[in-house]
Amino acid sequence: MRDREPATGRAGRYGRSALLLLSFASGAADVLAVVALGGAFAGIMTGNLVLLGAAAAGERSQGVWAPALALAGYLLGTVLAVPLTGRGGGRRAWPRGALWCLGAETLVLASVAVAWTVADRPDPGGVAAGVLLVPLSAAMGAQATTVLSLGREGAPTTFFTSTLTTLVAGFAARQPGGVDGWAVARLACLFAGACGAVLVRRAVPDVALFLPAVLVAAAVAVVAAGRKE
Repeated sequence: MRDREPATGRAGRYGRSALLLLSFASGAADVLAVVALGGAFAGIMTGNLVLLGAAAAGERSQGVWAPALALAGYLLGTVLAVPLTGRGGGRRAWPRGALWCLGAETLVLASVAVAWTVADRPDPGGVAAGVLLVPLSAAMGAQATTVLSLGREGAPTTFFTSTLTTLVAGFAARQPGGVDGWAVARLACLFAGACGAVLVRRAVPDVALFLPAVLVAAAVAVVAAGRKE
């Protein structure tokens, strides 16, 4: 059992590098949504549904607003990304529409970081932080939709439960090539993104929320460079 892997060759290498950067950005965005904005994930909607259910039953002191806002933002980003991802396809693995969508995601993430800084890093779980969860989650929804639109050239960069399951099942089955290095690499980037974001927030709090924007911008630059080859 193996997770799907982009095509080989130079174009495939650019695509894989971009997906690793997006996985890194996803880890950073999710952990910052939890520790800096408070109460919900930016890209893990199954987790938010669980939190929302717990809050609806009265077993969550933070209330329903954070997971509800994050879920609404994610769905909004998904809906808005669909028209963009279908444009400029041609025969390229990464069509122009995918680049436009990731470029828009970069702008949204940067705007969230600027607003968070201008608001003097609002308290996690507060009204201002909760409002910022909406565009942050929308950016993750747009990213997931963009990657999904790539077909075989894509691979999950915001949700990894199936990736982890496939990886462990392949290892347990002891099949030849059962350990999927491509899945391991993306999971490692997710983990590193979360760790890196926390360390940056601890060392330089004012710039922490800029990390996801920088990483997605780097992914766009990598894909753009690959298109010129």
